[in-house]
Parts: sequence; C-alpha cells; structure tokens
Amino acid sequence: MTSEDAVLQALAKLPLEAPPSALSQKLLASGRARLVPAQVHPAWAVAIAASVVAYLGWALFYTGNW
Repeated sequence: MTSEDAVLQALAKLPLEAPPSALSQKLLASGRARLVPAQVHPAWAVAIAASVVAYLGWALFYTGNW
C-alpha cells in the first residue's frame, strides 16, 4: 500500500465498527453449515464404489494383468 493512494487513505480514516450481533450469528451459522458434509444417499455411494471397481477391473483386464 502506498501513501499516495487516495482511496486507501480514505478507507483508513473510516471508523471501525463491530458488525451487528445478528449478522455475526448469521455468518457463524452459515460457516458451520458449510463445514458439515452433505448427506449422500447410500445408493450414490454404492454406485460410485461399483463404478470404481468396474473401472479398475477393466483397466487390469485391458492391460493384461488380470
């Protein structure tokens, strides 16, 4: 940051204020919600595992290492 920048100087002169508690609580709740992993339906987990096994089996068969 340079001292000649008028915008930054004007921003530095603004008073610091704490955000309202309602906003702070909303931001905290939103942040915690993002940290919690989304629930995945068991069928999707089985489908993904089956596709990985099928791909690896095909790769082994294709390369002749089966």
